Amino acid sequence: MAQHLTDKDIENIVELLDYWPLDQKLTWERLCQAIELQLELVPAPTRQTLQKYVRIKTAYDQCKKPQVSKVKSNTTQKLPASLKIAQTKIEALEVKNARLEKENALLLEQFVVWQYNAYKYGVSIDKLNEPLSKKNS
Repeated sequence: MAQHLTDKDIENIVELLDYWPLDQKLTWERLCQAIELQLELVPAPTRQTLQKYVRIKTAYDQCKKPQVSKVKSNTTQKLPASLKIAQTKIEALEVKNARLEKENALLLEQFVVWQYNAYKYGVSIDKLNEPLSKKNS
C-alpha cells in the first residue's frame, strides 16, 4: 500500500533536496534511502509515491538541472575549511531559492486559473475575499 505523506513530511523531503550535497549524485533510490535515514520515515516512501507530489517532483527536477552540475564543477578548487562551509551553504541556499521561485511561479499560474474560473462561474470578489469561518468550541 502506498504511503501517504503529511505536509510536514513533504516539506522535510523538499528541504532535504535543497541541501542535497552537490558532490553526491541524486537518484530516486538515494533520495529514498536518505529519507529513511535522516527523516526516519520507515518504511521509506517509494519513487512512485514521491513523484505523485508536485512539490517533491519539482524540487527533485530542480536539483537535477544542468546548472547545478556547473556549480559542482566549480567546487573542485582548494578552499580553506571556513570558506568551503560558506560556499556549501551559499550553493544550498541558491538551489532552495531557485526551487521557491519555481514553486511561486506555479502557484501564480494556479491562481490565474482560479481567477478565470471564478469570473467564468460568477463568483464575486467579495465572496472570494470572505474570511474563513471560525471554529466553535
